[in-house]
Amino acid sequence: MTTQPILRVEGLTRRFGGLTAVNNLDFSVQKGELLGLIGPNGAGKTTSFNLLMGLIKPSSGEVILDGERITGLKPHRIAQQGMVKTFQNVALFPEMTVLDNVLTGGLLRRSLAEAREFARENLAKVGMAHIAEKRAADLTFPEKALVEMARALSTQPRIVLLDEVMAALNHAEMDQILDLIRKLRSEEGLTFIVIEHHMRAIMSLCERILVLSFGQKIAEGTPQEISRNPDVITAYLGNDMDAGAHA
Repeated sequence: MTTQPILRVEGLTRRFGGLTAVNNLDFSVQKGELLGLIGPNGAGKTTSFNLLMGLIKPSSGEVILDGERITGLKPHRIAQQGMVKTFQNVALFPEMTVLDNVLTGGLLRRSLAEAREFARENLAKVGMAHIAEKRAADLTFPEKALVEMARALSTQPRIVLLDEVMAALNHAEMDQILDLIRKLRSEEGLTFIVIEHHMRAIMSLCERILVLSFGQKIAEGTPQEISRNPDVITAYLGNDMDAGAHA
């Protein structure tokens, strides 16, 4: 018997004037799943995340989190319901310390003192406890990405939306992030939806991948199925190249 998905997206659509950025998107995610969301630039991936998180309102469609409709809720209410997003352009408060940045996520559910202690725990989980008192403006990009992950964990999420968290990382740094995501899924029971341009990373991380092109879902399946799908190959590379070889 199949369990009820933790997240269901039904007919999600967003129009900006004459442009349809996301068009009738349907998918579901099971608890503990690692789902990848890929597509060419401008395919509607980040817009889809922003719709899920209430950062923009859909033109039509529904988002159902653990059986409860969250369509149209404010972002902080959606975070309270257990879904949180990291940002492609890491959005830390530059003049605040790392610890203070991370504890802001904990204030969603905890007192200031409790949020500070919880922030230290989450910095340790991502391997950044040693920079707790460092100013956020002085961090490297890989450090910022991990600190933002710690801040997301401080909201006590059930689903984490990762938007290009591995952008600008080298292979070693990317592998560190991949190992962390797997560990958090295993030890914390978290569900992840991951937008990523690095095909090596997303193909090795995710059990299932959803592909968007011009706002529409054109394919869904395992990494092996996606890498051989002719519609995906055409969307990414044109008819004369092989997506699996590219990946």
